[in-house]
Amino acid sequence: MVLLPNHIELYPDRDGLPSVAITIDITPSQVEATLHGLRTVREARYARVQITTDDVIALRDLTALVDVLADISGHMGVARVQMTVARLGVLRSGLTEFAAGEHLEREGDALHRPEILDVLDAVDGIHERALRAALDGALIPDA
Repeated sequence: MVLLPNHIELYPDRDGLPSVAITIDITPSQVEATLHGLRTVREARYARVQITTDDVIALRDLTALVDVLADISGHMGVARVQMTVARLGVLRSGLTEFAAGEHLEREGDALHRPEILDVLDAVDGIHERALRAALDGALIPDA
């Protein structure tokens, strides 16, 4: 299992309700692999002629995440990315879909698959802790 350094912060929003922010540190190779996986999923998932309104919203969320990763792609050193629980869920969902391999195999998939699986494993645990913090209104220490 690969280590994906992270920090989960619980803070009150403008209405005093608990909100959660997740910060992850991601290496250049993890950025490239994740970006490849999410782009592949986006192309495979939304290649249909007609998509629903829900699909458009999901496409927008996935594209926003791809844009964030594309902005840090090619940078040297570890990048720090802050996400909401929902955006982390989009990341988790996209990587899970890529890992399931239900798309046509594309150039670069085999190269990036091992790193994507490692990142997905780490994101699963982070997402679980962040979601629990959001639901419970309290942080859960690392196991």
